[in-house]
Amino acid sequence: MLRTILVALIVCLALVGGAATALYLYNRPTELRVAVAQGAQDYRLLTAAAQAFSHQHEPVRLKVVPVADSTAAAAALEQGSVDLAVARSDALPPSAQAIVVLHRNAAVLVAPSGSKIKRVADLRGKKIGVVQEIVSGRGNVRLLETILAQYDIPEQGFATVTLQPAEVEAALRARKVDAIFLVAVPQIGSASEIIHQIVAGAGKPPVFLPVSEAQAIAKRYPTLESTEIVHGAFGGDPPRPDKALETTSVAVLLVGRASIPASVAGEATRQFLTHRSTIAALAPLANNIEAPSTDKNAAVPAHQGAIDFIDGNERGFFDKYSDFFYLGAMLASLLGSAAAALASRMRTKTHQRSEQLIERLLEILPAARAAQDFAELDSYERELDQALVSSVADLRLRNMDGTALHVVSLALDQARLAIQERRRTLCETKSEGSVTPFKSIRIAE
Repeated sequence: MLRTILVALIVCLALVGGAATALYLYNRPTELRVAVAQGAQDYRLLTAAAQAFSHQHEPVRLKVVPVADSTAAAAALEQGSVDLAVARSDALPPSAQAIVVLHRNAAVLVAPSGSKIKRVADLRGKKIGVVQEIVSGRGNVRLLETILAQYDIPEQGFATVTLQPAEVEAALRARKVDAIFLVAVPQIGSASEIIHQIVAGAGKPPVFLPVSEAQAIAKRYPTLESTEIVHGAFGGDPPRPDKALETTSVAVLLVGRASIPASVAGEATRQFLTHRSTIAALAPLANNIEAPSTDKNAAVPAHQGAIDFIDGNERGFFDKYSDFFYLGAMLASLLGSAAAALASRMRTKTHQRSEQLIERLLEILPAARAAQDFAELDSYERELDQALVSSVADLRLRNMDGTALHVVSLALDQARLAIQERRRTLCETKSEGSVTPFKSIRIAE
C-alpha cells in the first residue's frame, strides 16, 4: 500500500513538473529578428517598437538587425537569416507576407517657384533630384521611372541626381536640378522640411505636380496605390499645397516568412496595433501603423497569423492544445484506473494472505489443546514462529489494515497460550505417571 502511494505521488509530481515546464515554455518570450535599413526613419521606428515591447513584457520581442538598405533587408529575409524585414510594397521579396503596414509614403513631385515645369510631362529632358535617405537605395529612382513611363518618358528622357534631405536647398540654388522627387509621409518626418528648403531657395511657394494618372498606374502595378495629399499637408502660409493633390503612394510594410507560426505572427500584429501610441511617443512615424489587408486577392498577401487576429479567429491556448488536453485526460484516466486496479488487487491479495494466516492460527489453537506429546507442541510453536516471521517479512502482510492485524495478533497470542497450557498439562501428567502407586494390603483375619 505504501509503495502504491509513493508511485502515485511520483506520478503526480511528474505531471505537475511537466505542466509547469510546458507553461514556462509557452509563456517564454519569442524573439524575432527584424532587418531594417540603418539610418532610415524605419530603423528608429523599429527600435522604438522593440523597446516598447520589452518594457511591456510582451510575449513577442524584436531584435533589430541593421542592414545597408531595403534590398539587403529583403535578401536577409529570403536567406532566412532574419524572421522579419521592413520592405516597400513595390520591392517585396517573393516569400514575404505582411505582418503590419508601418506607413504609406506618397510620391511628391515639386518644382521651385518660377519654373516652367507645371505638369509631369514637362519633366522630359530635365534633371530631377531624387531624395533618398539611404544613399545606396534605388527604390525612389525606380518609382520615379515607373511614374514617368506612364507619361511616355523613358529612362533616357531625364536625368536623376540622388540627394540627401539636407542637400536639397543647395542643389536648387546651384541649379543642379530642375525639380525634386521625394517619397514620404506628407504630414510628418522630413517631407515638410524638404518642402521648406524648396520654399527658402526660391522665396516663394513651390509648384506641386499632380500625378493625375495615379489610378491607372495602380491598375498596372497593383503594389502601388492612388492617394491624395490633402490641402495644406506640408503646412505654411499660404498652405502647401494650395489644393488637394492626386499622386501615387507606396506602402512600407513589416513582412515575415510564411514559416513563422501563425500564433506568433498574430501576436506581433496585435502588439504593433495595441502599442501604436506608446511607440509613437518615441517615433512619431508610428501613428501611421495600420493593419494589412486580409483580402485574398490583395497585391501584398497578409500572414495567416495577422489574418486570424484581424478577423477575430485567433486560437487561444486551450483551442490550440485542446487535443493534447483531451489525450492527456484520457491517459491520466487510464493511469488512474490502472493504479486503482493495482491497488485493489494488492489489497485483495493482502486480505487473502491475512485470511489464510488467521485460518491456520485458528486451526493450531484447538490442535494445540489436543496435542498428545511435546514433539507435536514443538511443531506448532515452530509454525507460530514462522507465521510471525512471515507477517513481518511479507510485504503484503505488512500492509494489513488495523482490524486484520489485531485479529492476527490475537490469534497468535491465543495459540501460544494454548501451547503453553497444553505443555504444562503434559508435564503434570508425566510427573504423576512417574510415582509408584501404593498397593493396598489386606490383613488376614
